[in-house]
Amino acid sequence: MRSYVITIGREYGSGGRIIGKKLAEMLGISFYDEELINLMVKETGLASDFIKNVENRRPLSFFYDTSFSYENLPVEDQVSASESDIVRKVADNGPCVIVGLCADYVLRHKENCIRVFIHAPKEDRVKRVKEVYKVNEKNIEKYVHKTDKSRAVYYNYQTDRKWSRAQNYDLVINSNLGLDTAVKIIKDLVDIKESEYIG
Repeated sequence: MRSYVITIGREYGSGGRIIGKKLAEMLGISFYDEELINLMVKETGLASDFIKNVENRRPLSFFYDTSFSYENLPVEDQVSASESDIVRKVADNGPCVIVGLCADYVLRHKENCIRVFIHAPKEDRVKRVKEVYKVNEKNIEKYVHKTDKSRAVYYNYQTDRKWSRAQNYDLVINSNLGLDTAVKIIKDLVDIKESEYIG
């Protein structure tokens, strides 16, 4: 059996994290989202809240270059530079699901990586953010738009690609089909990849 790594990019409110967690549980493999933040806390010694806000900052363009030492860089850039290292480390440790952190791009040369993007109609995402995520914002629609914009700016700056562009991924799913359906679709793709590798 080949150790596949599944990366999940997602629009805010699309349920991408929930899908990723369900998928990892179904496949019996590791799931990384908040867990990556905890690993970064241990590696950098920085507060988790600071690291969580890194996507709202403008990091250095050599974020993914592993040929330099970043010990003397500004602290925000150290966080950005260490993200890709941690993504690679967990991906090398075995099969897993990684949500966010430009993991699809970081692992773009990894043959056993399946890159997924989850999207959904805005009205459905706003409803999920309000009713499921329980976000307390006066204007939820504006908050959803702002979060998506932050993710797009961060991703586009860090990579030579455009966030949410279908060509960047192996599979793009509208979670409006149902979260469990989305999980099944991704699992089916993993099974197909496994059978092709074995065959």
